[in-house]
Amino acid sequence: MRTALLFFVVLLLTAISAGATIACSICAGYGQSLSLREQALKSNSKIVLFGLITKSTLELDGTGKTEIAVQKSFILPPDFQLQPSISIKQYLPFDANTYNGVLLFADNSKGQLDVFRGVSIPSKEVSNYAAGALGATTLRGPALLDFYLPFLQSPSREIASDAFLEFAKASDSTLVEFSKKMNPALLKSWILDPKVPEERLGLYAFLLGGCGSDADISFLLEMLKSQDSRAQATFDGAMVALIRLHPDKGWKALDGFLKADDTPLQTRLSCIRSIKVAGEIMQEKSDKAEIFKALNIALKQGELADLAIEELRKMRYWGFTQEIINIYGTKGYTAPVMKRAFLRYALTAPKDPQIEKFLALIETKDSQMILEVKESLGLVPLKP
Repeated sequence: MRTALLFFVVLLLTAISAGATIACSICAGYGQSLSLREQALKSNSKIVLFGLITKSTLELDGTGKTEIAVQKSFILPPDFQLQPSISIKQYLPFDANTYNGVLLFADNSKGQLDVFRGVSIPSKEVSNYAAGALGATTLRGPALLDFYLPFLQSPSREIASDAFLEFAKASDSTLVEFSKKMNPALLKSWILDPKVPEERLGLYAFLLGGCGSDADISFLLEMLKSQDSRAQATFDGAMVALIRLHPDKGWKALDGFLKADDTPLQTRLSCIRSIKVAGEIMQEKSDKAEIFKALNIALKQGELADLAIEELRKMRYWGFTQEIINIYGTKGYTAPVMKRAFLRYALTAPKDPQIEKFLALIETKDSQMILEVKESLGLVPLKP
């Protein structure tokens, strides 16, 4: 039986995207995945071609080979002599009763095909999509998302997965701009569709914040209050969308979740993530004031204080310095991870008498911890 049904399965020797980073703050778990377009743009993708597997053999020792009839080349060095049929020294599953397409990414090693990634192409439809995606390598920003938008809900999971990956890897600023021209009714239908994977719901909710209207505010509030697992999967995106559509109601809802004693920890963590995204995309003075207010609420929640302090440090906001110093080491703020967050903040903050006095006191009590934090911030060289 054919086993290579998933689109993002590395069938051959892998060298996938070391160091690739996620761009969309709402999305998670896609940092080490490359879309077809991204893979084609990698410097080691000297040769990209599509073919049909005609025969494959697997030996007892695990080695094997695969015969492939080349159908189309997308990237090919001018001096490379590509044969109509090629043989590679890896085994790829072959089923005579199915469409045995494969997209190969390879380096050019002294005129020889050095394949490092193979992607299963299980249908002619996916083959046509792949050709279009590889032709979109010159597109950037919203224009790139324009190309992939029609494929987000493709019946082919291979196509929908690759298209969504392009959205997940887009920058927050690109998504904010693109969201303004989306159809809110369509986004809500996707969010409510039980067939849509949960990991996509947060992004769809986030996009609603750019195109929705007052009529969509109640929809977002209902999603935020629901304990249903699919509704919870939208939380980060829905919260930021609500803040964008109606800042007063959005920040009131977020502050309410942070203040309530019965708010689950996962929801509180979602609130912190939402604050971080809002801080990235919303730059008005009033927005910043609400962000700092929410972080101050989180600061008073012992289980969230280290996250709140770290965000304040990254944003270089020092308005709560005295309060942070006062609660260091008190009940609920004694865990090492918590103390390190406090010290990172104090060591990054502009030096003043209260900071200097605080650091001097900690130096007498725990010089080793201060040294470790200084090393993590690059303030002193690491010990050999």
